[in-house]
Amino acid sequence: MERILRVTVRAPVASFRRPLDHNYQRTLPMPPPTTLLGIAGAALGLSDRELWAQDSPLRRTKVAVWMDAEPGRTRDMWTLLKIKGGKMERSPYMRELLFLVRYTLLYGGDEAFLRQLEQSFRDPAYPLSLGREDELLLIEEVAVDTASEGEPCFRGTVLPGDIRQMRIRPVLRPGIRFEPAVVETLPLSFVVDAKRVRHPKYPATLSFLPLELEMEIEEPRLPALRCHGRNFTWMNS
Repeated sequence: MERILRVTVRAPVASFRRPLDHNYQRTLPMPPPTTLLGIAGAALGLSDRELWAQDSPLRRTKVAVWMDAEPGRTRDMWTLLKIKGGKMERSPYMRELLFLVRYTLLYGGDEAFLRQLEQSFRDPAYPLSLGREDELLLIEEVAVDTASEGEPCFRGTVLPGDIRQMRIRPVLRPGIRFEPAVVETLPLSFVVDAKRVRHPKYPATLSFLPLELEMEIEEPRLPALRCHGRNFTWMNS
């Protein structure tokens, strides 16, 4: 048994840009580890430098997420103004968006800190967003809960590692529709330099699983936890 903080959120629009995308910015289907830590830091009222400092209260916090509903998807065209040769130029790019999203965010750590974080989510110091600053989220439920030992059978969550290199057994049911898992190398943390520029740290391969297709991971054996009928594992443990 393990104590966790469970935060259910929803938002009309969200996006989590894949790091190597530029002119066509695809979105990850769920928030990555640094976004989950950033949301917690905003709730606590931490600055960017405080959040990623060596003595940050979130330094040893474990994070996970699962998708509660399949979001809608669309694309939007944006225009950036750039200065080139002393002149202003417009540079268009496409941005992929998720809409009507609903996620459960999970945090693990010392119970006293989880209680503090729970109160911060109930009365956050800063506005909370999923992705960009204008993509505000609404908290539906926040509670310190208990996770029991689960089974390595996952859907609609994020796993550490590359699922393409794992031995899996898909749990097939008639009529299901699903997309392939998204595999991406992402930072687990950042370092903020003297100019307040963030630099990625601890790159890790993560697999974002679709919601409808359940996958049993036969190898490697992942340490699964279970809460409210869903299996998950920590992304940054």
